[in-house]
Amino acid sequence: MQFCNRSGEEMQKIFKDIDKSSPIPLYIQLSEILTDYAKQYQLKSGDVLPSENELLSRFKVSRHTIRLAVERLVQSGTARKVRGQGTFFMEKKRVLPVYYPHAFNGSLERLGLHVTNKLIDHKVISGKIDWIEGLNSTNWEEPVWIRRLKSAQDELLAIDERILSGSVVKRYSKEEIENENLFLDLMGRNLDTQTKSFNYTFVAHPLTKEESNLLQLPLNTQLLRRVGEYYNSMEERFMLSRLTILSDRITLRYEYSMHKEGWSIKG
Repeated sequence: MQFCNRSGEEMQKIFKDIDKSSPIPLYIQLSEILTDYAKQYQLKSGDVLPSENELLSRFKVSRHTIRLAVERLVQSGTARKVRGQGTFFMEKKRVLPVYYPHAFNGSLERLGLHVTNKLIDHKVISGKIDWIEGLNSTNWEEPVWIRRLKSAQDELLAIDERILSGSVVKRYSKEEIENENLFLDLMGRNLDTQTKSFNYTFVAHPLTKEESNLLQLPLNTQLLRRVGEYYNSMEERFMLSRLTILSDRITLRYEYSMHKEGWSIKG
């Protein structure tokens, strides 16, 4: 919800008053009022909270009090400040135990969450691919870029990108590509796309301007990117991937246990 240009009367209706006779510090009361508002109006991550000037006008308290209240929200993980853009609400993060490093969908489903994919790009690319910087260049003929939005319970959690040879992609329909589990199952039935080994590189990176516009999220939204290479039994690389996780909404937790043979991921 955007608060710009709201009248004083509207702000008066939206927020309850601070009790200036209460022994509870004003900044704590204000932070609780904002938290209650977020619950009442079911704010989503990325929704804009009122500006400092709007809060000044509504509550008639000092800037110091407002800044303390906002900082309390930031410290609790309820809000995030972005310089030059404002203060944004943040929903409580989901903690995602990752049972297998490559099984993002499976880990979500084990928590009882229904995962959906929305195909937003499916096109032949040419030239340099900026996000595979540091990886060996590919010699595939007409490589195809597939990009999907990955959500659970109608909440966007990640952007899933794959680059494959055009000769591989043309085997599958749009519907098969959009359904990740089916897509990977079909690929696993072919010798040239059966995964024998893979590697991942994790990097922290802010949203790009293009991603910000696509997702309607503020620039500098916290992201964790997982870039991977997949190899078949002939040690040929057949797929590149990038999973961009909105880390203001989800936290990955890798769980390991000790066995006689050494450490292994729980599952």
